Amino acid sequence: MAARPSIVLALLAALASMGATYRTQNFVVEAPTAALAEQVGQYAEYYRKEKAMQWLGQEMPPWPEPCPLRVTVTPNDNGGGATSFAFDRGRILGQNMHIEGSVNRLLASVLPHEVTHTVFAQYFRQPVPRWADEGGAVFSEDDLERQRHDALVRNILNTPGRAIPLRRLFALREYPNDVMALYAEGYSVTSFLVGQSNRQTFLAFVNHGMRAGWDDAARRYYSYKSVEELEQAWLQNLRDTKRQQATLLASGRGDAPAEPTSRGLVRQTIPPAQPLLDEPQPVVRGQAPDDRYDTRSSGATRPTYLPDYRSPSVSSSPSPSPAAWPPPVRLGAPQCEAPPSGAQLGQPVILAPGR
Repeated sequence: MAARPSIVLALLAALASMGATYRTQNFVVEAPTAALAEQVGQYAEYYRKEKAMQWLGQEMPPWPEPCPLRVTVTPNDNGGGATSFAFDRGRILGQNMHIEGSVNRLLASVLPHEVTHTVFAQYFRQPVPRWADEGGAVFSEDDLERQRHDALVRNILNTPGRAIPLRRLFALREYPNDVMALYAEGYSVTSFLVGQSNRQTFLAFVNHGMRAGWDDAARRYYSYKSVEELEQAWLQNLRDTKRQQATLLASGRGDAPAEPTSRGLVRQTIPPAQPLLDEPQPVVRGQAPDDRYDTRSSGATRPTYLPDYRSPSVSSSPSPSPAAWPPPVRLGAPQCEAPPSGAQLGQPVILAPGR
């Protein structure tokens, strides 16, 4: 009988170590603390509305089943995420999300990135080229991450043999060996094309390119005769903005969708593992949180604001408006999970037809 209190205490400790769960209309959040689970749930719903309005021009209907969203807090400012989707003949059978990083980066950057993947899945109802999927997701992040990717794409273009020509980039359905080249170029081309029109036109361009070819899409939506002419215009835009971007970085400021595939499959936003570098790099948002922890310092600082909600008729670059956010939640001390050992990156899983 004397052993019972010890058993009860052990059970309570085990339950406490499992964290807390918070449910919203469209998400079931699992996080280390109840306060963090609630805050992430509120922000996830906020971003779901904001990103849908920005990219689609309207809110998405509630999902039939809430998306599981697992949160892992780490002590450094690097972050990452992974979102998987099960598609089958134009239906989204399920989706699952995992984000990790410091609380600051989770809320300001990682979460909007992963939520944007769900918006694209809602629009296309099938996998889309990685450059557009990841480029649009990075475009949805905060100024800090966009500036990093802008600096990176310029370095890539100045490195002989590293740049991916746009005709090859547009045709990629999976990640290349140089994942960061895809992320950086994808973001830069997305930013350029959205600047030429708007986000809805960009999605229509990608959809048309998938169905009818990229030359035809470039002519129809952006009046370029070919992908190569579009590429030259993009490169010229980078040259024209070089001095402006250098100044910003130095100061620290910063049609209907195509017919979906006829077979069921699972799509994951998980690129191959990348080598650790000595210098700070833009974060690969699709990295599998279960696979490794990157202990490098990214040089990121706590954002002075988070992007506010904007309707599609307003400029695509959000401006500060903290009052637009959900009511603040008082957070407890972050609880960090120990890095797992020996895990391997997952691969997209192809399901049998009709599953």
